Amino acid sequence: MRLKITHWISIIFLLVVPGLHAQDQLTLTIDESVELALAKNPEIRMAEKELAKARASVWEATANILPQVNGYANLQHAWDIQTQTIPNFLKTMLGPLADMIPELAGMPDYVQMSFGMENTLVYGASLTQPLFLGGAGMAGIQMATAGKRAAEQNLEAKRQGLIYQTASAFYACLLAQELAAVQEEALAQAQANLDVVAKKHEVGSASGFDKMRAEVEVANLKPEVISARNKLQLAITGLRTVLGLPRTSVIRVEGTLAYVEDDFSAMSLAEFQNRALAARPEILAMKEQKTISGKGVNLAASSFLPKLVFQTDYSYMAMKNNMKFAQGDFSKGFTSAISLQLPLFTGFKNSKQFQKARLDQKIMVDAEKQVFDGIAADAEMSYNKFQEARQKYQAAKESSILAQEALRLANLMYEEGANTQLDVLNSQLAVNRAKLNYVSSLYEYQMARYQLRKAVGQLTAVL
Repeated sequence: MRLKITHWISIIFLLVVPGLHAQDQLTLTIDESVELALAKNPEIRMAEKELAKARASVWEATANILPQVNGYANLQHAWDIQTQTIPNFLKTMLGPLADMIPELAGMPDYVQMSFGMENTLVYGASLTQPLFLGGAGMAGIQMATAGKRAAEQNLEAKRQGLIYQTASAFYACLLAQELAAVQEEALAQAQANLDVVAKKHEVGSASGFDKMRAEVEVANLKPEVISARNKLQLAITGLRTVLGLPRTSVIRVEGTLAYVEDDFSAMSLAEFQNRALAARPEILAMKEQKTISGKGVNLAASSFLPKLVFQTDYSYMAMKNNMKFAQGDFSKGFTSAISLQLPLFTGFKNSKQFQKARLDQKIMVDAEKQVFDGIAADAEMSYNKFQEARQKYQAAKESSILAQEALRLANLMYEEGANTQLDVLNSQLAVNRAKLNYVSSLYEYQMARYQLRKAVGQLTAVL
């Protein structure tokens, strides 16, 4: 009975476990990889939060020129009520009647009086409206708005950079797959050639040296196959890292490396650079940073100008010696005021802030030139790399066709005894090298296409 139970448990385990492994395997296309990266990458999440902060800063800056309404309530208890010494106005007023009222002479010239009661309760609301802030209010709003636009461009730059990074990792997996397949095919061809040589050696039409040479070729290719498979695993690990997937995830990529004519191929270098300088997110973000520095000068200059603020207050106040306040105990107060602030001397603080703002503006001009030069150089390198990749692909394609034909003829001639085993091995080596170059040229061309669009700020989707 135990043996039967163990037998059935083993069968169920063997049926279930492969299913679990199949569920864990994730097959990805280039579109799915990019979508997954954009959803999970932490840099994108951080950039999105920075954009949300920048949007909140716009409202924060706008609040500085809007009216501020505050309610308040204040309960005050006086433990000792202060007294004040004041002239005895009653004695002064009754002075002409001194003859009729002899007691006036005994009255003091000064008396002490206390004002207020032990408990004072005040509640109400106040409104404050800035009327003139020397341009600081609008400068702050414009700075915050430019900061929001800069954050949008920074997010777009990170998105495009992540698309390029994901595409590079994905196509690296395809490249590694193709290279592994080429090496495995080369090993299979070498093994087939060894079989042919072995048969010829058995009948005496091939020397032992030819057989040994064929065996050495097979032995030399086996480490290459192992290395290619290991590089494939490393490429998959790199893709898994870019996508932010757990290290236990099993990934399989699905796609092909193919040559596709690109619309950018007919564009001149000057036109390509102009497009990059006009639309690259880094350039647009730098323009916004330059706007921020310019408005920072206006904000610093506003500290020298007067500030005009309107304020009104509506309140009720009651005073009692106990805590039994009633509605009839309160008296209403309603006041309005306009205040003018004139900065006369601030210990040179305002002048130094203005000086710093001017320096920041000049620094931003230099930084803008540096970014322009860097993007122009990047555009030129991307353009030249694309042209190089196109030419390398055409050459690799022709070389692969010629190498395949040369190998076919070499095998045919060897079977007929018209050439040697060395000719066949050299042809096989040439075919293997041509295939490797062809697959690598496809990868370089595809990545050059992605780099072209990233260089002009147009890498918004999968190609």
